[in-house]
Amino acid sequence: MSNMKLRTKETHVAYQDAQSSHKNFSQTKDYTQDQERILKEYTHWYIIPNLYPYDQVTKIHDMLVPRRVFSRMSECNKNEWDEYLTIIAQLEQEKKYDALIENFAKGRSVLRHLHLHLVIWK
Repeated sequence: MSNMKLRTKETHVAYQDAQSSHKNFSQTKDYTQDQERILKEYTHWYIIPNLYPYDQVTKIHDMLVPRRVFSRMSECNKNEWDEYLTIIAQLEQEKKYDALIENFAKGRSVLRHLHLHLVIWK
């Protein structure tokens, strides 16, 4: 999948520009500055639109992001994990999204702050 073009050329260029504007992007980027774009808010999590969506293959591309900065699901505390399970059940019931995607570290450009992709396929 890494060779698959997930973003249009325009989105890819904007994404590369954003990466180059951060020193050591994968280790320093977090989503705390993106909280003004919250679509849905929970105690430990929030949903934001992806600024650089996989727009070649998705109509909608949002992200589920923990408020606390950590890099892997295995680092969730009990309260975060319990709320995550509740959110996933709620999203499943709402039937808005087609998929929830968590990239492994190999495929992630932001390693510092976990983000799960919520997508609706084209």
